[in-house]
Amino acid sequence: MAAPATTDEFIDLVRKSGVADEKRLDAYLAKARAEFPNETAKVAGLLVHNGILTNFQAENILAGKWRRFSIGKYKVLERLGSGGFAQVYLCEHKLMRRRVAVKVLPVAKAKDSSALERFYREARAVAALDHPNIVHAYDIDQDEDLHFLVMEYVDGANLQEIVKRSGPLSVLRACHYIYQSALALQHAH
Repeated sequence: MAAPATTDEFIDLVRKSGVADEKRLDAYLAKARAEFPNETAKVAGLLVHNGILTNFQAENILAGKWRRFSIGKYKVLERLGSGGFAQVYLCEHKLMRRRVAVKVLPVAKAKDSSALERFYREARAVAALDHPNIVHAYDIDQDEDLHFLVMEYVDGANLQEIVKRSGPLSVLRACHYIYQSALALQHAH
C-alpha cells in the first residue's frame, strides 16, 4: 500500500494494523486531535512519544505497511536484528504482556526443507540448555507460512554495540566477557 498522505489515512492504518490499544488510541485522539499537526510524520512522532506506537511500528505504518505486526500470539514492537538465516524481533505476548525475542525464519527459507530442519534443530538445541549466560527458548511455533522461535528477551546493549559506543574494551573487561562466553560454551558442549 502507498504511504499515507493525510493524518486520517495514517490513523486508519494504525487501526488496521492492530498495534495500538483501541481505547487508549481513542482517548488520546479525543484529547489531542484538535491540536494535531497536518504532517503524518509529526503525528507518528506524537504517538511514539505518548507510548501508543513504537518507532518501528510508526516507521512501517508511515511507509504504508500495516500487516505482519502480529506473529502468532505476539505483537511485534521493534526489530532487534538479523543475520543470514533469520530476523529477530522484540515482541510482546498479547495476553500476558511478557516481552520476548522472536526469531523468524524467512518464508523463502521455510520452503527449503533443509533450512527448515536446521531451524527446528537449533530450537531444540537451545531449549535443551539451561544456563544463566544462554537465553532460554520458550516455544517454537508456526503462524501460516512463518516459522518462529520464542526466546527470552535480555534488555541491554550487546557486545558489538558496547564496543561501537565506547571503543576497545580494557583487557580486564574483555577477559570478563570472554570468561562468561566460555562458561556458556562449556555448558552447551
